[in-house]
Amino acid sequence: MYNGKTLSLSSIVWKVMKNPMVSDLSYEEAAEFALEFIRLIGAPLVFSDIITEPIELNMYKARLPDDLLYIKGVKYIKGDCDDNMLENGISLSHATDIYHSGNYNNSNNQFQGFTYMVDKGVIKTSLEDGFIVISYKGLSVDENGYPLIPDDETFKIGLEYYILHRYLEPMYLMGKITDKAFNYIEQKRHFYTARANNSLQMPDIDHMEAIMNSLNRIIINDTAQKDFFRAHGSKEIIKPFK
Repeated sequence: MYNGKTLSLSSIVWKVMKNPMVSDLSYEEAAEFALEFIRLIGAPLVFSDIITEPIELNMYKARLPDDLLYIKGVKYIKGDCDDNMLENGISLSHATDIYHSGNYNNSNNQFQGFTYMVDKGVIKTSLEDGFIVISYKGLSVDENGYPLIPDDETFKIGLEYYILHRYLEPMYLMGKITDKAFNYIEQKRHFYTARANNSLQMPDIDHMEAIMNSLNRIIINDTAQKDFFRAHGSKEIIKPFK
């Protein structure tokens, strides 16, 4: 189970490159294989939960953060000096209007509430000016800009064997690697990839309880967005009738 600790991707890449079997492997190629492995198993826990500083709207639009993977929520505040507390601001809903993109700058357009949509690195809202705060998942990087990965033994070993396997596969097909050596690396890759995937995807006890609380509600929480999902995973307490 993932312990929340991380290390730089570069440390694993350099370790693999010291293997005498891959003496001609470049850092760029190894890094590409490593990112391929991360995408392959999902690895959602190598990302960070980030809340932006107030971003100014200019004619209904603003630029999205460069490291954004997906948006968790957007709220509107009047000014950049407003207290950026959870209780302040107005929650924006993702637009369902199929013509939102074409009408966002039309003053005569009547929007259903406060909405937003994203397109080509830009967020477009139903509000002409003011500021927005975005809660999103972003890529975690070290001080040198290299992605951070989970400090999980099965993940690290799985990543090492995945890079080795991807680099040696063409050489094996050309007959430059023996069956015994390649089959050994291939078996290790499959074994640790499966274990790494299970290790990273398995939620801990606290997360499991929050998930079950969300699923087991008798009364549907139809104000979760308005409250910025503050108590969405809290246990429901129902007072008995007397």
